[in-house]
Amino acid sequence: MISRTPDQRRHYDARLKWELDENTRIQTAFEEGEIKGREEGREEGREEGELFGKIRMLQNLLSLPLLTDEELHPRSRTDLETLVTELQAQLRKRMT
Repeated sequence: MISRTPDQRRHYDARLKWELDENTRIQTAFEEGEIKGREEGREEGREEGELFGKIRMLQNLLSLPLLTDEELHPRSRTDLETLVTELQAQLRKRMT
């Protein structure tokens, strides 16, 4: 039925090509988004790890009990940065 006339067949073929192209475009965008998400996640993980390391180093220098990963993970980045600043201030105060 589709190939009744050459015009109908061309229209069908064009529509089919468009659908395949659109599916490919969507799949490619999804894969690129997945890759970008992984890269961003790794970067955030590195930054969080650096903050955890700074906190533990400062706690160690101040002879404070070290916070565990379970205690640090729920905290926001801002809270972690604030904790680093507070610990640095304590260390400076102790050194003067």
